[in-house]
Amino acid sequence: MAREVKEERLLLGGMAHWDGLDLFGPNYMSAAYRRKGEIHVRVEPSNLWKPKNPTVRRISRWPILRSIFFWSRVLLQVVGSFWVLVFFVATLAGLWLFVRLMELGSGEGFLGGAFSFFAQFPILPVLILFFAAMKFTPIGRYHGAEHKAVAAYEEYGEVTLEGARKSSRIHPRCGTNILSYIILAALLDPLIDWWGYAILQFILISEAWFVFGPTRPSIAVGNFLQRYFTTTEPRRAELEVAVESLKRLLQAEEERTGGGELVRTPARF
Repeated sequence: MAREVKEERLLLGGMAHWDGLDLFGPNYMSAAYRRKGEIHVRVEPSNLWKPKNPTVRRISRWPILRSIFFWSRVLLQVVGSFWVLVFFVATLAGLWLFVRLMELGSGEGFLGGAFSFFAQFPILPVLILFFAAMKFTPIGRYHGAEHKAVAAYEEYGEVTLEGARKSSRIHPRCGTNILSYIILAALLDPLIDWWGYAILQFILISEAWFVFGPTRPSIAVGNFLQRYFTTTEPRRAELEVAVESLKRLLQAEEERTGGGELVRTPARF
């Protein structure tokens, strides 16, 4: 019996780590890292749930409900990686401790005023630490390598070290572009004296992202954040990991189509 051949739209995503990166396709994910000079790649079926029923797919695109689906997928992605989960929990614990210390130190004088300000807007020191980690550690270089490898495939239809080197590390679909909406929602937090806003702000962030994310002004702000804060130019070592990881991921996706064609998604929304 002839094997079914089908066409599939390929939308790629990723997540950078200290020593490597994860790449996500429609059906598979690849986890790659470099250890003692050797590149290790693991490819396995994606653990991100996707609705298969047409009715559920339509419902998952409705306003509000799409935000619930979005944050559920983010949570599953965080829980699926042990070190990302550790970092996430440590960040929350550190943020709580920071706010408590700032509240205890609040009082009169310049120092007391500064403590009070940071207790009201804890997002600011968190952003400083986050941007420093992205800019001055291997995470930022792997983030840039992830973008360059994906952009090379979307532009040239193949993944090579030379193609990745020539491609931009700035990508319009980067998930960190949602940071601008997170920052705005966090800055409003002290001004809205309602406990429900702590939950509602997640819906507002994602709904704003869905509506305004594809617009030119939003992409421009996201590109600015990527260029100066969340990515750095990768070295050859990081590029090699990203290229090998994407090659293995594409191989798995192509095998699943039974010889069919993978339809590349342009580097835009």
